[in-house]
Amino acid sequence: MSETDPFSDAAFLGRLQKLLPMLGSQQPGEADAARRKLLEHLGQHRLSLLDVAARLRDAPANRAAPSSAGAPSFTQGAREISLERQLAIARHAKEEAAHEALVAGMRIRALEVDLQQSTFEIARILQSQVHSRVAAVAGWAAAFIVLLLWIGPGLLNLTPLRGAGPFAGRTNTVAALPRVDQDSTESLHLLPGERRGEAAVQDLAIRLSPNDQAAIRAFLNRGEPMAIRQQQRIGSKTWLLVRTTTGTGWALSGDVLQ
Repeated sequence: MSETDPFSDAAFLGRLQKLLPMLGSQQPGEADAARRKLLEHLGQHRLSLLDVAARLRDAPANRAAPSSAGAPSFTQGAREISLERQLAIARHAKEEAAHEALVAGMRIRALEVDLQQSTFEIARILQSQVHSRVAAVAGWAAAFIVLLLWIGPGLLNLTPLRGAGPFAGRTNTVAALPRVDQDSTESLHLLPGERRGEAAVQDLAIRLSPNDQAAIRAFLNRGEPMAIRQQQRIGSKTWLLVRTTTGTGWALSGDVLQ
């Protein structure tokens, strides 16, 4: 007894027509499940996908053959399956194109945001550099003004040092320092705790602190009086804190007659 052709069985073709379009599903899980069920369906009739492909290839030759009673034409079913598959492929391609367009639009918007942020950052950096330069110029200008205020009076009253005394041989110039006139010494009165003294050398330097490198406050001529207020030993030298008519300063003890 010959076996019945499964492709002439309406139930077989109905199941086959239902599973074949599911192979093109966009859901990977659904497509794999359809493939397994299709193989099981074909295996029940001892068929494979190669048999289905061969029957599709031979479909034009079977087009004239009459179908069994009540059974749908396999050629017609295969044509419908092919159309559905093409529609599924077209639908999938359309959805992929729409997705790619959406992704491209999002990338463009992200690039626009990045470009705007970069523009703001560049503007902020330029503005910060301008502020820094302005602050630097203002600082240099203020320092220059302070320097002028500090050394300005000395620059306006430059005079060479006198050649006599311990400063002989110097070639540089310093600001003219106040000197004690002979007549002004009469106004020097001793205060409590002070003792009288006088300059033992010509051009006795009165310094702002007990240090040979300290700035000179004034020069005293030999014999000019002073009031000795304090004595201090620093290193190998003894310094005297003296008061003159021009103010208070320090002089070496060896240059003062007490």
